[in-house]
Amino acid sequence: MMLLPGQRSPGQKNELSAICLRVSAAKIKISNGKASFVIKKIAAFLGLLVFLSIGAFFFNSPAPIKIPDDVAGKFFRINSQNIRYIDSGSGTPLVFIHGFGASTYSWRKNLDPISQFHRVCAPDLPGFGYSDKPLDADYTIDAYADFIIQFMDKLQIKEAVLVGHSLGGGIALLTSLKYPSRVKALILLDAEAYPITPPLMLTVAKLPVIRSVIHRAIGKWVVRISLKRSYLDQSLITDNLVDEYYRPFLTENGKAAAIKVLQALDFDKLKDLPRRYRRIRKKTLIIWGQEDRISRIHLAHKLKKDLPYAKLKIIPASGHLVQEEKPEVVNRAILNFVR
Repeated sequence: MMLLPGQRSPGQKNELSAICLRVSAAKIKISNGKASFVIKKIAAFLGLLVFLSIGAFFFNSPAPIKIPDDVAGKFFRINSQNIRYIDSGSGTPLVFIHGFGASTYSWRKNLDPISQFHRVCAPDLPGFGYSDKPLDADYTIDAYADFIIQFMDKLQIKEAVLVGHSLGGGIALLTSLKYPSRVKALILLDAEAYPITPPLMLTVAKLPVIRSVIHRAIGKWVVRISLKRSYLDQSLITDNLVDEYYRPFLTENGKAAAIKVLQALDFDKLKDLPRRYRRIRKKTLIIWGQEDRISRIHLAHKLKKDLPYAKLKIIPASGHLVQEEKPEVVNRAILNFVR
């Protein structure tokens, strides 16, 4: 049979129909997949909402504990707040800045060895550890950068190497941008240097109904889950480790202040920060756990590209808390960098 221009044979028509059916089926599958994802997100949101609402009635807020006598370090006042800190050694000052939900405890395997060669100074950031946690304080990343300079002033440090882990890395970067003359060099460990999608917990935390009760849901189980995500070697997560991380949350405003810090993080503002990284003309060492599940390894390579004077050291078989999992490797890298 001869076909006119544009005319198709019955076989071609059948083949075309089959292709159309497959495309339609694929579209439906994708559409259903997206719908399923959205439904799951909504279900998770509602589930968390119900859980936290119930928490308003069933989660008790125990009386805050006093600062234990066995807590290492000293205290002084900055901005009318008691700040716990460690200061030891002599030589080039290194200021260690911990991450969200942590304290100087996260540097316990690093400070003493490095203090044999340099001066090491580490505060509990306001709102964390055993420092004061006023609920009306400014917990923005800008305020934390200002705090680092006030901390250095209090210790009469004119210039320091800033060592920041996770959120502390982001604080170190902003401090370098705001106060370049006060920063000698940067050491960034698994740094939160780029904006992220706000977690579901944060979205819920900003709801008026939930805002006043969400902190009651922070129990030891939350700390354990967080540590499991932060460590690659799960055998290192002992009951004592969980207790030491959880204990500061039992101090006055310990849980509520943590939520305040989350609420103060302006994720839209953080989007502009990476554009300024190329202005940082400081020698920088980036240290990253290869198996970090919180700050993925591709961010380490991105940060190296964005910082003109950066070197990158990837540490195998370690997660987000690289300074705790591989302290000897981290300490050696820091000592080789700071001469």
